[in-house]
Amino acid sequence: MRISQETVQRIIQAADVVDVISDFVSMKKRGANMIACCPFHNEKSPSFYVSPVKQIYKCFGCGKAGDSVRFIMDIEGLGYPEALRHLAKKYSIEVEEKEYSNEEIQTQNEKESLYIILDYARKFYEEQLWQSDIGQAVGLTYFKERGFNHATIQQFNLGYSPDAWDVFTKKALKDGYTLDILEKAGLSIIKEGKDPIDRFRGRMIFPIHNLAGKPIAFGARILKKDPNAPKYLNSPETAVYHKSHIVYGISHAKTAIRNEDNCFMVEGYTDVVSMHQAGITNAVASSGTSLTKEQIQLIRRFTPNITVLYDGDSAGIKASLRGIDLILEEGMNVKSVVFPDGDDPDSYVQKVGATNFKEYIKTNAKDFITFKTEIMLGDVGDDPIKRANVISELVETIAKVPDAIKRSVFTQQVARLLAIDEDVLVREGNKRQIKKAEDKQKETQRQQQRSINVAGENFAVQSEGGFEPLPVVLPINRSRLSHQEEEICRLLVCYGNAIVERNAEGHEFSLTEYILTETKNIESFESPVYQQILSIFRDSYEKDIIPDTLFFTSHSDTEIQSMTINWLATPHQISENWAKYEINVPEEIERLSEHAFIVVLRLKKEVYQKKVDDFQTQELTDEVLVSIMQYKSALQKIAGALGTIVQ
Repeated sequence: MRISQETVQRIIQAADVVDVISDFVSMKKRGANMIACCPFHNEKSPSFYVSPVKQIYKCFGCGKAGDSVRFIMDIEGLGYPEALRHLAKKYSIEVEEKEYSNEEIQTQNEKESLYIILDYARKFYEEQLWQSDIGQAVGLTYFKERGFNHATIQQFNLGYSPDAWDVFTKKALKDGYTLDILEKAGLSIIKEGKDPIDRFRGRMIFPIHNLAGKPIAFGARILKKDPNAPKYLNSPETAVYHKSHIVYGISHAKTAIRNEDNCFMVEGYTDVVSMHQAGITNAVASSGTSLTKEQIQLIRRFTPNITVLYDGDSAGIKASLRGIDLILEEGMNVKSVVFPDGDDPDSYVQKVGATNFKEYIKTNAKDFITFKTEIMLGDVGDDPIKRANVISELVETIAKVPDAIKRSVFTQQVARLLAIDEDVLVREGNKRQIKKAEDKQKETQRQQQRSINVAGENFAVQSEGGFEPLPVVLPINRSRLSHQEEEICRLLVCYGNAIVERNAEGHEFSLTEYILTETKNIESFESPVYQQILSIFRDSYEKDIIPDTLFFTSHSDTEIQSMTINWLATPHQISENWAKYEINVPEEIERLSEHAFIVVLRLKKEVYQKKVDDFQTQELTDEVLVSIMQYKSALQKIAGALGTIVQ
């Protein structure tokens, strides 16, 4: 299905890159740009730059770059058309759609196909809840008993799955979906020799959304008592759902987390739903699993602060302390709150209301050292061995904190709480820091050795005596001609519409007009990608159009787009103090006319030199000799203009 070029341009123009990226990561202003920790690789020092003026992003750590469409493609794993549809929906731009046929679904990218069927399932479960008699009688009644109003149920797309073997599967097949995609999405279970069945039967459905708000999985709570069935059943891992990488409610909570500069981490789906209904919208859930490094990194995109809210039942608190250690390892700040016995965030917020709930958290939140110390000392008593083990574990936890100043403060606090010599804790902490560094170094060496082994296997050929390594072939440097072609394309892409000359009659010459006129006798560029860019300008100019920079930063060809952004992006900015002290640093556009003149001469020099070299490999006829002399004469003139000598 094609989207018209006019619609594509409307989407690109509407999709402000800062606005789009802000849905997925918190950014801070730095000069004219925005900066953040990269969402595509794990880093603690920000190297991800976003330019509101150029409408591009670039990570100088991992190299990811693009515009708003490319960002959605990269972050969501979508193809170009699906990313455009995503942005069209965000900005309420109408795109003509049609129902997907079975054949179209099969030809779609697998991830896109999964998104389609998962959204279809979400709609099915919602329809069952609101429109079927059993759904209203059983499902809505359950949600109302939990205290959820209609607006909240709709906000979280809650649904109901009928208590039947294959109602959903049969309907999906009837509507053109395949068993293969139903199985890959984790919606249907297929066993050899048996009819396919629904994974979720007779359960309340809690859709799990990704950052963009797309359903990627489902959590399902059983209604009837069945000792042989789990209370909660989640979707299996799929190409779009990795449970260790997502937290429940993140799409609803991300804005509030950023605004509040704090994330409330709870355990269950209903905790999140109840808190959001009460207006406490910076809450997410780990969905009953232990916190993972990837989940913490996801939250860190929006805030460095997490407050973990525990149920009043303390049985599972000790087991979850490892999650706090992981939060600390990621350089985040963590506090903990335990609710009164018998209460969880869901029941407590409904019991006391939002205002008292927030006040309770404010009053009872403890930093992790105090919290962990109290929990671990709870059953130690006067046993010195157990007390020593607690101290050792606390030192181990502090050693995970990457910031040296925070480690020092925490060490002082533990020494005060446990009445122990601070120097002892410092020495023990230093030992662990040294061991941590040694372990990291050893792991790095192991990875390097594995890389060498893999490389050795890849560069091996079979000979009579077995396998022997191929000689290492070093990459050949690009030709000087290719460098000049690139510079011509860079100027066209970045400054194509800029005026570089005016004649006596007042006619203005754009950079594009100047370069295309001066290079009209050069049939083609050596590099295919530079030739493609040159052809775009030549074809457009014939129609009295000069493509602007946005055309290339949003180009569907990944190579052209990436190259353009590399030309535009820089992590460095001229300090405002330079202007304050009247230090003038001329910008490239101020000397564009002179620079374009030099670049065109250099290009011609390399093209003519290549012509001479090619002719000298041919039979030296009179015609060839004349051509060589003509090109050499031209080279001498260019050399004179450039102030160089041609051999």
